[in-house]
Amino acid sequence: MNTARRRFVHVFSTFGRGGPQIRAAQLMRQLGDTCEHVVMAMDGDVAARQQLPEGVDVTFCEPPPRAGFAQTARQQRAWLQQQRPDLVLTYNWGAIETVAAAKKLRLPRVHHEDGFAPDEANRVLRRRNWMRWWLLRGSPLVVPSRVLLEHARRHWRLPATHLVNGVDLQRFAPASVEPAAFTVGSVGGLRPEKDYATLLRAVARAQQPASVRLVGSGPLEGELRALAAELGISRRVDFAGFTDDTAACYRTFSLFVLSSITEQMPIALLEAMASGLPCVATDVGDVRAILPPSGTRFVVPPSAADALAAAIDELAADEALRRAQGEANRVRAEHFEADACLQRFCDLYRSVMRAG
Repeated sequence: MNTARRRFVHVFSTFGRGGPQIRAAQLMRQLGDTCEHVVMAMDGDVAARQQLPEGVDVTFCEPPPRAGFAQTARQQRAWLQQQRPDLVLTYNWGAIETVAAAKKLRLPRVHHEDGFAPDEANRVLRRRNWMRWWLLRGSPLVVPSRVLLEHARRHWRLPATHLVNGVDLQRFAPASVEPAAFTVGSVGGLRPEKDYATLLRAVARAQQPASVRLVGSGPLEGELRALAAELGISRRVDFAGFTDDTAACYRTFSLFVLSSITEQMPIALLEAMASGLPCVATDVGDVRAILPPSGTRFVVPPSAADALAAAIDELAADEALRRAQGEANRVRAEHFEADACLQRFCDLYRSVMRAG
């Protein structure tokens, strides 16, 4: 980029805590003082602002009142004209009206699709697919997984650019010793797609004794606490809540579990691998491709508590196996080093601004 500061406008479905927001924060840090950023969350949730790096120039704008597609697109068009962006970055289905507004104004733009909410995870929504095809033609579409790349080609009839997420290998590093008590841990919002209910059921059914530590907050906390009580494992479950810096949390885990029913390229899995943890994960998105070959034996079907319990038991019973898997995961994580991954996003953004 030249020496003039560029104005990036980011419009998210939500700026609640999650993978796309973590990556956006990483990119803002990578871009440094060459850019100023404007962020709008269409649902009004800006909880992830706490994860933004210090010194980055970020302004938050309120979303328009909820309205139909056409009215919201008009409101977003007027707002974008006021903002005078060098580049418009939109994220996921909830920002589709802004995609339409930026297209109408012929602004340089990049759209990111990171996966699906539960309502679209296991079924095809034809109207959404048609609108994606109509509005995203002619502008770059970025996806983080090969599964989503194929989905875009088949269902949206759109080409897409596959750019993987990255992880800070220095910040997320292996602990010097394993925790004294065997602890199954996970990091993520307490939301339906994370399916922590299946994780709790798996721990209750496992033969090996284990504690659970869930790092994150969300609307299902009450339900999950009630389920833990029903399963008789309340004393073994730590609802650790949200933290701005999860790096230290992984060092309190013996084993990381991803129990999600829908993901594409989960950043929490990358962080756990970089932290040298053995991992058990559900067979969603690109999970099999992310893990080293030796780790795929611990990939289980979604919502399968018995299979999850068996995988947890196998690793819980064998310290040497845990150590070997953790070491293999750390080596594999080096393929996703953050700076190199983020640079590919920056290069794409530069090319779009030049073309515009």
